[in-house]
Amino acid sequence: MHLMLWGVLVLTIASVLQSRPHPGTSGAPLVISLALAGCVLSLIFSALTRDTGKSEAATAGLPLILGVSGNVLAAFQPASLAVVPASTAVAMLFARLRPRLALLLATPLTVAIAAITAYVGPPGDAFQAAVAGVLLCVVLGAVCLFARQARLRHDYTELLLAELDDSREAQARAAAVAERSRIARDLHDILAQSLSALAVQLEGARKLAERDHVAPALHQLIVRSGELTREGLSDARRAVAALRGDDVPMADQLTSLVDRCRRDLALPITMSVTGQPRALAPEAHLAFYRGAQEALTNAARYAGSPTTVALRYTPHATVLTVSDQGRTADEDDVAGGVATGSGTSPAKWTGGGNGLRGMRERIERVGGSTHAGPAGQGWTVEMEVPA
Repeated sequence: MHLMLWGVLVLTIASVLQSRPHPGTSGAPLVISLALAGCVLSLIFSALTRDTGKSEAATAGLPLILGVSGNVLAAFQPASLAVVPASTAVAMLFARLRPRLALLLATPLTVAIAAITAYVGPPGDAFQAAVAGVLLCVVLGAVCLFARQARLRHDYTELLLAELDDSREAQARAAAVAERSRIARDLHDILAQSLSALAVQLEGARKLAERDHVAPALHQLIVRSGELTREGLSDARRAVAALRGDDVPMADQLTSLVDRCRRDLALPITMSVTGQPRALAPEAHLAFYRGAQEALTNAARYAGSPTTVALRYTPHATVLTVSDQGRTADEDDVAGGVATGSGTSPAKWTGGGNGLRGMRERIERVGGSTHAGPAGQGWTVEMEVPA
């Protein structure tokens, strides 16, 4: 439509300038000049305007100015192709307005161009000229009407497809939430309740041990077993909360984990949190927590040196880094019987690697990445999940 309007503009100017009387500044030439200006301005603004959010009155204004100007040119310049801007105005009305409103506005323009053409044309060809003008208006109007209807149907189809995609995504999310809720219920019913019962039994065993004055080592073992059971129960509840999507701050959970590792593993740990905290998806939350557990356990098992836990919130990702300083020479003597006099090399790290593999798989399932490897004399594990 916009390309056609530029073509009509060129054709109208050429036709008016070549027909008589020519545009001028007084009398009939002045009227022709004003009508030509109306055609030119309305065509230019229509060709440059692509905003479809205007009101119907504003949308109809330019085609009406073009149609009236074309009819005036047809009346004062019978030899010009004034029927072209008039029929273009009809086409614009059907292309941009509702069919009923377009028909209401286009009918007077069509009747006017037919009457003017028949009145000013040669007597023998008046009827044919009028019919030709009407047919041109009808054909262009019908083409633009069908094109507009096709465009609206296409837009409606795209809207339906977008709504269908949104519906499918919502169904998939609902199914995932329902599945996590089912797993959370099963985990709570089986594991959490079993651990609760075990904690009760161990508490009873502790009281019996105190009553019967058993050996201190056995009493301490029962007490520690009860503590481990309660900690396992807390982990199970944390996993259930993550599956249900409960929002628990990541920093708080890591702080609790670090405090427990300091106490249970006798591991000197420092923790830092930088950046603006953000909520994580339940799967990412649980993956970070399990990864931190594995990394701290490995640091205590293989290094036993001061360890740092750094949680960073960047604009594009959440990053968790666990780093140790490696095993010292004295610790190598205790662990292996031979002092190497240097820190732990990568070859000193032993184990099946299943923990790191599971950590990497958890992070990758939530769209993140994991890097684990030597850093200086120690070992660094870094987990990153996009924001």
